[in-house]
Amino acid sequence: MAKSKPSLHSNDKEGFIRAFTEEWVELQVEYQGYVKFDLATSSRRGVMRFTCSFVRAADGPEDEVVALYSCEYPTAAVQSLEACLFRCLIQLGRILQARYAYPLGKA
Repeated sequence: MAKSKPSLHSNDKEGFIRAFTEEWVELQVEYQGYVKFDLATSSRRGVMRFTCSFVRAADGPEDEVVALYSCEYPTAAVQSLEACLFRCLIQLGRILQARYAYPLGKA
């Protein structure tokens, strides 16, 4: 069953933060792991690079990164930092969904 995403407008900063945190929790519960965010500078001046990864505890000494998504801010694609963060988690969720729907990479 597909879950419906909130309908947000570009100037709804509080709504994006709320949706961002709800998506974060939902991903962790649904896929039984945790979301990790890294922030770095981009090669372009004044641009940040966010990398979000989904990690599951492994039997060995290190946890397993199951999915990874990177994006930059600011860009023409999103108008606010809040929207960018929310978009990162939505994309990470899509990657996770595809990975578990097609574990051998076949679509």
